[in-house]
Amino acid sequence: MNLTARLIGSLVLALSLMGVSHAGEALRKMTVGQAGVNPGAGLFSIAVNQGFYKKHGLDVEIIKTNTTAAVQAMLANKMQMATGAGAAAFVTAQLEGAPGFTLVASWVNVFPYKIMAQKGIRKVEDLKGKTGHVGAPFGTIPDTALRFALNRLKIDSEKDVKLVQHPNADPASILAAMEKGEVQFGILAPPFDLIAERRGYEMLLALPGLGIPWQQNGEIVPTSYLKSHRDNVVRFLRATADASKFYFDQKEKTLDIMSEYLGRPRDETEYAYNQFKRWTDKVHRPQVETIKTTLEAIKKNTPKAANANAASYIDTSIVDQLVKEGYYK
Repeated sequence: MNLTARLIGSLVLALSLMGVSHAGEALRKMTVGQAGVNPGAGLFSIAVNQGFYKKHGLDVEIIKTNTTAAVQAMLANKMQMATGAGAAAFVTAQLEGAPGFTLVASWVNVFPYKIMAQKGIRKVEDLKGKTGHVGAPFGTIPDTALRFALNRLKIDSEKDVKLVQHPNADPASILAAMEKGEVQFGILAPPFDLIAERRGYEMLLALPGLGIPWQQNGEIVPTSYLKSHRDNVVRFLRATADASKFYFDQKEKTLDIMSEYLGRPRDETEYAYNQFKRWTDKVHRPQVETIKTTLEAIKKNTPKAANANAASYIDTSIVDQLVKEGYYK
């Protein structure tokens, strides 16, 4: 192969890695909050590892956060998007007078949690009078999910139990508090439920089995940013769609990436991956029914939620566009 042919080959490879449509174009910067620590929130880790953001013309800074902090950062114009996020904190903020937020994609649309409890607590009714840990700040998804599930099961989350929080999204804090005897139950997503079982705690309730539609992991943006920088959002969702395809098609490589992201051994990561793969939608179209559940969950503390229009918080047009472009296969 002569020098010219080698140069052409190198150029073709470079263009394929960065995306031909964005060749020669400066990368567009985005600051994105990554909310939650579970395989359902981890598509960004695949996108980073595989260079999907750069492929689609983006220079993305990922900041570990929670949904409450992401709301504040977006309102301060310090963050343009939350990924792996649930809608509750954003919907609540908007109902309380903040500028609008829009859910543009969602791939986990069930509660991916289990309520784990100390031995001797064998039914939900036994939780009355006990203390539970949400492993995250109040108002974030684990807290909202636990309260909603308890209330559905006729356990008043304000009167029948005492709930405590953690300043960051830290599921391990639940296990630590249970081992110290400070709390008797907590809400855990895989693989932390498996870790709890191995330490002798019991699975009291699997929330996915309740059959409740719930917006858990997806992308949320300020409505103003969506209007002014729609193409950036489109590019980000293309990268997420690439990561999703990788997630489903490349199990072994995904486990390598997820093990590092979760900071857990491979067997625990594989267990979590197998659980979330059952709950993860291949097409990331936001669903009105999941927002209806969100509004129901927050209406006790945010009365305006009772009359809110769930459809006004979502925009399916970008996902619809990507479907036409051949993504989500």
